[in-house]
Amino acid sequence: MTARGKVIGYFPSMVKQREKTRLMKLLDVTRAKDDSHRLEKLQLAVEALDHHDRQKHDDDIKAGAVQIICSILRSCSPFFIAKSELVKCCCTILLQLYRCSQDRARASFCTDGFTLLINLLEVIEINYRLGKLGDPKCLLLANDVIYKLLDVSKVPLTMVKNKDEFVSSLVSNINGCTGKYVMQLSLKSIASLSEHAENKQVLLGVKDLLGAVEVGSRHMDRAVRVEAARILLNLAWEPKNKSKLLQSSIGTILALVAGDGGSVTSQSYALQTLTHLATDTNNKIHLVDHNNGTVISTLVHIASSDTSQASMSIDATKIIGYLTCRATAWNIASVPGVCTTLSSLACRSDDLAQLSAKAIHKMATYVHYHPKTKRQDFKTVHAFMLQAIVTISYGTSTDVLKYAVKAYSEQASFRRDRIQMIGHKGLLSALSVLTHDENNFVSECAKEILGTLACDVAEARDTSVEKLLRCVPPKKNKNKVLQPRCYSPTSVMDEFHFDADFKSCC
Repeated sequence: MTARGKVIGYFPSMVKQREKTRLMKLLDVTRAKDDSHRLEKLQLAVEALDHHDRQKHDDDIKAGAVQIICSILRSCSPFFIAKSELVKCCCTILLQLYRCSQDRARASFCTDGFTLLINLLEVIEINYRLGKLGDPKCLLLANDVIYKLLDVSKVPLTMVKNKDEFVSSLVSNINGCTGKYVMQLSLKSIASLSEHAENKQVLLGVKDLLGAVEVGSRHMDRAVRVEAARILLNLAWEPKNKSKLLQSSIGTILALVAGDGGSVTSQSYALQTLTHLATDTNNKIHLVDHNNGTVISTLVHIASSDTSQASMSIDATKIIGYLTCRATAWNIASVPGVCTTLSSLACRSDDLAQLSAKAIHKMATYVHYHPKTKRQDFKTVHAFMLQAIVTISYGTSTDVLKYAVKAYSEQASFRRDRIQMIGHKGLLSALSVLTHDENNFVSECAKEILGTLACDVAEARDTSVEKLLRCVPPKKNKNKVLQPRCYSPTSVMDEFHFDADFKSCC
């Protein structure tokens, strides 16, 4: 065996066995006497492999073409700059070989991905560090090969050769003193692997992975932050990851959601990550209570911001709805500006209106007045929620109005809430408007709610029965004009007679 055979990693006997194949020109490189001779052989191989016959490329890769190129690249390390022409030829051949089928490229990633990516990342890092002294074409070619590989990298880690060393080296690149290109490509490699369902839980258990993602999320380069956000999104798809991800990376996710100086893409990925976490029942309380309602305040800001894209405003409003449940509704409604913002968004004429009205309806389901509670702000919070319902009663969408009457109905189911509703400024007038809505469901529900409220009017402060009944003007009848009966506070408690006469007046 020659010394060069040891460097390249191929035996003369193996070369003889493949002399009659299409790899002959590529195999000749292993027998080159020096670098100039090797470059000539590589250039001949570039010409021979420059075709678009997919089957031939499949056969070449199956015969070991990629392994030969990996060995040549390995022999050039660490002198990639002095041997940049050799490196460029190797990258060109790899781009030609990966014109193969998807299945063959995927198989090549499993067997050669680790060795190939490590060598190519080293090429990129050296050329980036040298700046003007580096070879930009060499850097770009290596970058293109990595992108080709990552297109087919969505495979189970169990199929990847040297998988543990592979992932650990990528994490080390991120945590180490590497340039932005290597950091971005390392994060992109992990993000591509995390898209496969079998890898999500495995990757979360990799040592220092979440720390590396946090480092990437704070990087000054936007492309790096995008890949960090994509990893978090992919990992959040796995139900078993949600609890650990929330405990370990909530600060990272919120920083990306806030989007200070970041890209729209990374902010969108972070919002989608938060959506997945918010759908988990065990996470709702933790998210709402985190840092005195920071999550809700951030979401409200995004939902109402004019600079946010429509999709992000919708996602932010959806998350508020997902987080609203019996255990969290009071705390969400207590965050300053939540009810006011949601009610104003519900008066719009786009998809955001219905989602905002739905969120208010969910709050009305769980937020009820308790006069003996220890918290002094409960009455104020309840009043803000009632005002939000009043506001959406003047919405332009029928779906919004349906959510409005449903919210009224939830509140009217409790006696203490009914008393607060009767005394709330503008609520009875809003219900009166809804009784004349064109939609039968809305109008009938509004009438029913007014009838329910009338039963408790005697206990409402500074409110007479006549004031309540005047809120529902009788329909005009050309043949007969009905004279409404006068009520006294004592007669209102007779629910049976009140309902019968109330319907006749309407």
